[in-house]
Amino acid sequence: MTNEFTPEQLEEMKDKFSAVQLACCAGSRQFLDKEVVFGGVGISFLTVAISKLLYTPSVILMTEAGYVGFAGITSMNSPADNAGAVGATLHQGLFDMFRDMQAGLVNAACLGLAQIDKYGNANVTYVAPDVRMNGSGGGGDISCSAGRVVYVIKYASRTFQEKLDYMTNPGYLDGGSNAREKAGLVGGGPACIVSDRGIFRFDKTSREMVLAEVFPWQDEADIEEIKSDVPWDLKIAPELKIIAPPSEQEMAAIELMDPGKRYLEDDIVKRPASAIMLSGRSDLTAYRDLGAIFREKTEEAKKHLL
Repeated sequence: MTNEFTPEQLEEMKDKFSAVQLACCAGSRQFLDKEVVFGGVGISFLTVAISKLLYTPSVILMTEAGYVGFAGITSMNSPADNAGAVGATLHQGLFDMFRDMQAGLVNAACLGLAQIDKYGNANVTYVAPDVRMNGSGGGGDISCSAGRVVYVIKYASRTFQEKLDYMTNPGYLDGGSNAREKAGLVGGGPACIVSDRGIFRFDKTSREMVLAEVFPWQDEADIEEIKSDVPWDLKIAPELKIIAPPSEQEMAAIELMDPGKRYLEDDIVKRPASAIMLSGRSDLTAYRDLGAIFREKTEEAKKHLL
């Protein structure tokens, strides 16, 4: 792989971006304008919102609750968050949304996951011995029926598993020839896993996961560390592509989409609501004073998009 940055620039960039910023910004480039795209909750929704604002203005966004063709102006706290109604073309029912997806009308979906195996089968239900998560939330149906699935995650070694504790979202199943078709799945399967330590794609023949793209500061040692995290013989693409770092516009967009830093800020005590509580003041003036600080930051972010 070739790199256009100097060692000094790489060192500076390496710690400049958070995991969420890297994953969401790289993920936002995975969609095409005028596609119908299903957006999940959390950083997967941030990803499609950034894409619509910067790259795919005519994309038609959908959510599990049935919002269709909405503006995507802020992060959503649930599939039925009223923010999804802003600018929506229509609000249909849950049944209607899944019917449309099974009919092949949804080109792509953006989801999260907890575990994944080498064939792109994912788990968001249960981790042994006693960790229970939210479950499918529609993810099982979506992964079966959407044209392709883009997973956006914060990298963790425990994410990669030889055998899942539970398969919530089918990928390429056992990797066999036409495995999805034989199982009656109408969707195309997982397209990629976008993380803060690279993008993983799937070999068209073997259907095995391949590390295909990395950020410019990732060196051979980092790649070897990723290989050691994965419990199978992870293949590396012969020509690793370089992922462009987040741009100023992308950084500004993610600030606008998550003004409360619900997903952008990992440290809960640094979020606006926490700052207000930790200030020790519960009077209206405290809310106004601290609110003004965060509004100023949001206005600064807007300038980068004008």
